[in-house]
Amino acid sequence: MPNKPAKHGIKMLCHTDARNSYFYNGYIYTGMDSDGQTLSKNENKLQKPTQAVICLEKPLEKSNRNITADNWFSSIELLEQLKQ
Repeated sequence: MPNKPAKHGIKMLCHTDARNSYFYNGYIYTGMDSDGQTLSKNENKLQKPTQAVICLEKPLEKSNRNITADNWFSSIELLEQLKQ
């Protein structure tokens, strides 16, 4: 984005508790394909936002918790993956 005031920065994706803001899981985005480093081959074929959510929620898989995110992470593909 050429008009962006700060052209450089650190992008960190975090999984936090909504009630007390406790940091549970996260990673620093280090460039292309860093979202899916810990995912299986099938999960690496998913879109990048879906990979990010799957990567962050993996430790809490099947714990029957709610996931809330902004619109960048909203997709039918993600909903289908979380439903499985």
